[in-house]
Amino acid sequence: MHARFFILLFFSVPVFGQDTDYQMLVRQADSLFRQGEFRASAKKYTDAFEVLGWRGYSDDRFAAARAWSRADVPDSAVFQLKRLLDKTDFLDNNKNWMLEPDFVAIQNDFGWQRLITQWNLKQEKLEKTRANPLSIELEQIHYLDQYYRVKRDSVLEFHSPESPEMQDWMRRWILQDSLNYLRVNEILEKHGWLGPDEVTEYASRALWLVLQHADRNVKNQEKWLPTMREAVLAGKAKAADLAYLEDRVLKNQGKPQRYGSQMYTDPTTKEFVLYPVEDPANLDARRKAVGLGPIKNYLEQMGGTWKQ
Repeated sequence: MHARFFILLFFSVPVFGQDTDYQMLVRQADSLFRQGEFRASAKKYTDAFEVLGWRGYSDDRFAAARAWSRADVPDSAVFQLKRLLDKTDFLDNNKNWMLEPDFVAIQNDFGWQRLITQWNLKQEKLEKTRANPLSIELEQIHYLDQYYRVKRDSVLEFHSPESPEMQDWMRRWILQDSLNYLRVNEILEKHGWLGPDEVTEYASRALWLVLQHADRNVKNQEKWLPTMREAVLAGKAKAADLAYLEDRVLKNQGKPQRYGSQMYTDPTTKEFVLYPVEDPANLDARRKAVGLGPIKNYLEQMGGTWKQ
């Protein structure tokens, strides 16, 4: 249904250090499903999710739900679909998933019927948030924040970092970040932190993205850091996103970071290196508390090293 995709640092689907094992298990699960071994297929998907700390790609969770349904285990099928409904937008705006033939066996199950009710309620809520003019504006700001970052490597394929073209690109990038911050600052001052109950998830996350990239003046980040902390407590922002902002502020203040999210390029070796961390022995515990994976996996993902 949906293609897998990933944008560095601002991801809808995580990239994991154990992805090779995960993909192997998923391929085995798919093969078993095609052979009609539905229960074995479903269990193999479970093994795959366990490898990633019970996380997984959305299309694999959907496949697992199909397998559990065909294995006549409706509770497990509904559980996988409920995860998709609660944690992702995979099932949003598309009623066709309900017509999947593999779910026919569970459509009289109470859990399935309750899931459909929850899906309809979520669609009503989404329509309300999409109708908010601030959703439209913040979604555009989100797009503009990512535009220069996503296109950077493409520009570098044609122009060297010192070229006039690249310098002009960087100038426009910096200008756009400044304009984004000015508008987000206005929105926050007038409306406070807008969570997914008020604007779309994509729009709400733009607030964090813009603050995360406002570090040419750390006072801009320091100003709104307490507000984001309150937003996390209120369920309006993600603890993992806050961890990135906390680390960015500490780094820009010249202090050790707390969650290990910040990297830098060593000017001599050109290596991508983890910025110094406070209390290194408990780093993984702090990361886990906010929903981040082990630092080893993060470094593998980023192609970085940690010089302790």
